[in-house]
Amino acid sequence: MTVTIISNVRLFDGTNVHDKARVTFDSDSGTILEVNTSPDASSVDPSANSKATTIDGAGHTLLPGLIEAHVHVYDLHLPPGADHSQVLHTPLKCGVTTICDMHSDPDTILNFRRDIEEDVEAARKGKGTVSLCDLKSSLYGATIEGGWPKPIVLAHEPSDELKAKVSKWPSLTPSNASDFIASHKSTGADYIKLMQENCCSLALPTNSIPVASLETQTAVVNAAHKANLLVVGHATSRESTEIVLNSGADGLTHTFIDQSPTEDIIELYKKNNAFVIPTLVVLSSLTNELQGLREKYAKIASEHLGVIDDFTKQTMVEFLGMKAPQCAIEHGFETIRMFRKHGVDVVAGTDSAAGLKGTGIGPSLWMELELYVERCGMSVIEALRSATGVSADRFRFDDRGKVEVGRRADLVLVKGDPTERLDDFWDKEKGIQGVWKLGWKAI
Repeated sequence: MTVTIISNVRLFDGTNVHDKARVTFDSDSGTILEVNTSPDASSVDPSANSKATTIDGAGHTLLPGLIEAHVHVYDLHLPPGADHSQVLHTPLKCGVTTICDMHSDPDTILNFRRDIEEDVEAARKGKGTVSLCDLKSSLYGATIEGGWPKPIVLAHEPSDELKAKVSKWPSLTPSNASDFIASHKSTGADYIKLMQENCCSLALPTNSIPVASLETQTAVVNAAHKANLLVVGHATSRESTEIVLNSGADGLTHTFIDQSPTEDIIELYKKNNAFVIPTLVVLSSLTNELQGLREKYAKIASEHLGVIDDFTKQTMVEFLGMKAPQCAIEHGFETIRMFRKHGVDVVAGTDSAAGLKGTGIGPSLWMELELYVERCGMSVIEALRSATGVSADRFRFDDRGKVEVGRRADLVLVKGDPTERLDDFWDKEKGIQGVWKLGWKAI
């Protein structure tokens, strides 16, 4: 048994903060063995487990590995021949131990999952360290014939290879929804992703592409729920959000930015007990706002910490800039402030993808969390919960997201106190001192 004991550490367990704690975990089982927050947790008796690796956590904070709840791991935004290998490496360096893909082809997901298994197996056989974060996925989203995001992906002189990829995407109708869900569940989908885009928030004519009907979306949701699969949905406008919620979906993968929130949208969220993944990072790239923050985090990740390459740094400081005139990121901030007031759960996610302008998988989550605190009125603890305990609860990930006995030993050790000051997470002088996945050291 390979045991690690971190003692005398401030602990954020995914829900609450404990001033002094001792956490013991094991890489053989990949789980947390002990969480002691009693007065004697500030010390450890070396003779109790002489073979354990012991770490004095004084001046540090231990947290669950972060969950990034909205990314894409495909290579559709990358130029031909670009390096796609860092998509699971970089997040781990940023304290993100799980990423949730929201629309990629099954072959890509299965290949990455095989890489993840081999990475852990190599650690067990003697390598002793891991280098890839864990991956959850919807596989293909529930796309319709000619609908989102097919026209966008194919908009600029697509190659024959890209056309071939998009031709494999589903074309959902009420009649084939059950077959789609059965196939996805058998192939390993962790949840289902709807696509509801009327272009109202984009620099495109409203309804200029085919839009999924409420009947289709409801058929997908009903079939998914019957199969015990969670359903989340893409929508960037108020109208599209209402359709997703009226279909019975469990959450939204964006907040809307075309108008301010009203009480009736709050009631729809409450009726479904739905949550939202705001993705303020990508939405502000869409509206060409917050450029200074994108530059800040690109510089931190590149020059200060060295966790991204030059291509990703350049991608992070660019912007999509394709909003409709009425859209503004302030609508998103206002909505999240209202959700917080009314108890609608916020789950942290950015819609990052390799090569997608304004984003970088890993460091963009840091920017997202800062926006929750500085622009949406959350406390630092609430922001951290959105990327740990709340995310795990809402996605039904009962094996991670919290520091509890029996859960995965996915942990991050930070010098300083990021429960008081988020910047300690990525501070050049403080920052992340250790990341473990399944009890294996990553950095």
